[in-house]
Amino acid sequence: MELTIGEILDVTGGRTLQPGRKNSVFNVNISGISTDSRKLKRGELFVALKGKRFDGDDFVTDALKKGAIGAIVSEQNSKLRKLLENLQLTTYNFIIQVPDTLKALGDIAQYWRRKFKIPLIAITGSCGKTTTREIISSMLSSKFKVLKSPHNFNNLIGLPLTIFNLALHDEVAVVEVGMSVSGEIKRLTEIAQPQIAVITNVGKAHMEFFDSLEDIAEAKAELLQTCSNLSVSVLNRDDEFFPYLLSKTEAKVITFGMHKESDFWAERITFDSFGRATFYLNGEKKVKLPFPGRGNIYNVLASLATVSVMGMKIEEAVSSINHVVLPSGRNDFYRMNGIYILDDTYNANPSSLLNLLETVERIKVRNKKILVLGDMLQLGRIADEEHKKIGKLISDSSVDVLLTIGKKAELTAKAISKNKRVWHFKDTVAAKDKLEALLEKGDLLAIKGSRMTGMERLLPGECREEALLNRA
Repeated sequence: MELTIGEILDVTGGRTLQPGRKNSVFNVNISGISTDSRKLKRGELFVALKGKRFDGDDFVTDALKKGAIGAIVSEQNSKLRKLLENLQLTTYNFIIQVPDTLKALGDIAQYWRRKFKIPLIAITGSCGKTTTREIISSMLSSKFKVLKSPHNFNNLIGLPLTIFNLALHDEVAVVEVGMSVSGEIKRLTEIAQPQIAVITNVGKAHMEFFDSLEDIAEAKAELLQTCSNLSVSVLNRDDEFFPYLLSKTEAKVITFGMHKESDFWAERITFDSFGRATFYLNGEKKVKLPFPGRGNIYNVLASLATVSVMGMKIEEAVSSINHVVLPSGRNDFYRMNGIYILDDTYNANPSSLLNLLETVERIKVRNKKILVLGDMLQLGRIADEEHKKIGKLISDSSVDVLLTIGKKAELTAKAISKNKRVWHFKDTVAAKDKLEALLEKGDLLAIKGSRMTGMERLLPGECREEALLNRA
């Protein structure tokens, strides 16, 4: 990264706090942006953000001692006077004050993004967006130099940090756009300035912050309405909110789904004993998926639609699917010590949990199926109802053993109406011993829960005996 302090002052509307030194820092270059003093590198600019469990103002001194060229702090910084008194500021060591450090972070990222005239693909959806991001990135990487969002960098901190990694050799960027409240996708879209927008679906996620699914659809549509540079919208034709989303975009629309009127559609779908789908794309091209789950058919269709916009041949894209490695915790299927494990521990909402249950149904094992469920969080007023619904679905499924963890998941356990072996625990610590006692070779273990429930702690061991994702 090559940005001057003068550019940053212009972009953020900030001011330097050292009297008489303002002009001397205008032409100073920074080598990057950091929001974490622990990972900061010499020459970077530290942005002091404030969260529920941290206050960046507490780490400004540490950042400067580690070699930060300067720091951006808030005008509301109550510790500023004491900070300035204690710091030995040099000519190349300064403080910039702004009204809002989070906004400043996004403003700098937006400015940096505009320096690169490359296409940017932004993906959102209630479920499947991370998997779709990985598939698109993997497909495009066979032809382009791709920058993609790492991990779950899809919010007002993570997206800017991804953008800051844009470099001259990059030819396309693929980013994930998440949300928890209305207006968040609008702001993220302003920062990213995408040319291609992908919406995987609209489902019951983050209902704690929304009154209805219609409100969630409206929030997702912010991706289609905010950027004047948007040229293509990739939409799920099977989604109940497709007509609404279609009405909200002025860009060219490419559709995907099972509906034959879609531009990219699947038919003659079959599943093997590991729940992996084979289908025919547009009735012609055979596509075999290396990972399980019906939901991944949609993710692959969305990806094929997207890379086609980038001029990639379908044959080339389809052949690259076998090289896709899904992130851990997202329908990650493998075998260890003779036990088949379906790790979907990253997050949970009603839509993604339904996908998991369908996958469990399709996987064939010689022994029992054990399902471990944690609370689905951020569902607000519908939380009790949705957890009870899941219990009724499990009652009619091929699941043999159910372990539930958390206050809301107990409602799922109590809703089991048929003969299943069911245990409920208050936390993962209490559940671990029971789970280990139950597991036998030939079992299927499927684990699902929201991030805050820490369900990944129940995964047995760390070493995989045999990865099944890419097995022919």
